[in-house]
Amino acid sequence: MTLRPLATLAMVLGLFWPGGTLAQETVPYTTKAGMLAIGADPERPEMEFFHVAYTMDGADKTTRPVTFLVNGGPGGASIFLHVAAIGPLTIATAGDGSFPPVPARLEPNPDSWIGFTDLVFIDPVGTGYSRMLPRTDGTPGDPKPYYAVDSDMQSIAWFIRQWLTENDRWASPKALAGESYGGQRVAGLTRILAQSYGINLNRAVLISPALHAEIAETRYSILGPVTMFPTQAAIAAHYGLNEQPKGTEALPQFEEFALTTLTTGLVNLGRTDAAGQEAFFAKVAQMTGLEPSLVARERARVGDQMFAATLLQDKGLLLDRYDGTIATENPIPEVPGLNTFDRSLAVLTGILQPPFMDHLRNDLGYKTSRDYIALNIDANLQWDRASGSGGPDDLAIGLAQNSDLKALVVHGMHDLATPYFRTRYMIEQSTVTPEARERLFFGVYPGGHMFYLQKASRAEFAADVRQFYAGIN
Repeated sequence: MTLRPLATLAMVLGLFWPGGTLAQETVPYTTKAGMLAIGADPERPEMEFFHVAYTMDGADKTTRPVTFLVNGGPGGASIFLHVAAIGPLTIATAGDGSFPPVPARLEPNPDSWIGFTDLVFIDPVGTGYSRMLPRTDGTPGDPKPYYAVDSDMQSIAWFIRQWLTENDRWASPKALAGESYGGQRVAGLTRILAQSYGINLNRAVLISPALHAEIAETRYSILGPVTMFPTQAAIAAHYGLNEQPKGTEALPQFEEFALTTLTTGLVNLGRTDAAGQEAFFAKVAQMTGLEPSLVARERARVGDQMFAATLLQDKGLLLDRYDGTIATENPIPEVPGLNTFDRSLAVLTGILQPPFMDHLRNDLGYKTSRDYIALNIDANLQWDRASGSGGPDDLAIGLAQNSDLKALVVHGMHDLATPYFRTRYMIEQSTVTPEARERLFFGVYPGGHMFYLQKASRAEFAADVRQFYAGIN
C-alpha cells in the first residue's frame, strides 16, 4: 500500500509502512450490545443510540485506546465496518471482492483492530435500533431535526461524551473512524469534539470519505474530470483496456496524465484546431478504454455514471459505481436510463444483515422487536446538507489545533463514487501548515468504496492502521 505523510501533490504516494496479513492473535475481550440514552443535557436525554462495544479484558484504561466507528449514507448503520472490515467477526468470503452466497456466515476476522484498540460501533438515530425517545408529553420524538449535518455530528459527540463517562474511559487515548459520509462526520468531529466537549482525539481514520467541498461538475470546470480520471484509468487497466498495470504502481502515471495532458487539453479545447482536438480525445480514450467518439462527444468530460454505463456496454455489462471491478449484466439494455447497477448498495445489506442479526440475538443475547435499519433511505432523502461542516477545512483546523492528532485518509483505487484523487486534492489544498502535514497520511488500496471486501486489501489496511496507532499512548 502507498502511505506516507502528506508532502506535495506529486509526492504523496510512496512506500511508508509495509503492509501484510496480521498475525493471528488471541485477544481476550468483552462484547456489550445495548442502548445509551443521550442528549445535549445528559440528564434529559432525547434519543438512544444502539452500539456494540468490544473491550479488551484486563487492559490498562489509561493506555488502551478506544476507537469510535461510524458509517455513512447518511442513513447508514455501522454494520458495514462492523462485520465486513474491522470487528472481531466478519462474513466469510472468497476474498476477491465478490459477494458470498446467502445465507452468509460469520467467521473470526484475522484483520480486526481489536488487537490494538477497543472498538465501539455507533448507529446514529434512525439507523440500526437507534431511535428518538418519547417527548415529555408521551408523543413520539421526531428524528428529522437530527437528519442534518451539524445536529447529526452533535448527537455523535453526545454519545462519545456519555460513553466515556459511563465506562470510565476519559483517561484513555481516543480515536474516531468513519466511512464515506462517516468520513465527513470524522472531519467535522475532529474540530467539534475539541472545541465544544473537551475531547482531543489522538487518531482519526477517514475511509473512502465523502468530504464536503464544492467540486463543480460543469463544462467550465476542470477539477471534476481531472480528479476523476485516475480512477477511470485504473478501472480500464483492471479490464486490460489500456495496457497499463492493474495495481497501485500505475497510479502515479495516471495522475501525471491527469495533471498535464488532460488539464492542458481541457483548458485549450477552444483554442485547438480539429486535428488537435481529435488527437487529444484519442489520448484520453486510449487511457480510459472508452470509444474516441464518446470522449469527443462528451468533450473529455466523462462522468462517473456515463463511464460505468459505457465502458463494457459492448459486452452487455454495467459497472458498479462503488467498485468498478464489479461488472453486472444489464437486465434491461434497451432502457438508456439505467446508467448504473450498484450491487454494493442493493445486495450487500442483505448479505450482512442476517448473520449479524443472528449474532446479536443468539451470541450476544440482545433481542428486541424493533426493526434493525441498516440503510435508512428516508433519512437520506430528508437530510439537510446545507451546512459546510465536515469538509477538508475542518480536518485541517482539527490538526492545527490539536498537535496530538494524527489523521489517516484511505481510499479504494476503483471507487467512482468517491474518487481518491479528488479527496487528495482537497486535503492537499486545505492542510497547508508544514507541522500539520507531517501528521496527515494518505493511502490507496486495490478495490472499490469498500476495498476491504478484498482480503488482501483488508489485511494491508489493518496492518497500516496498527502501525498508525503506534505511539498513541
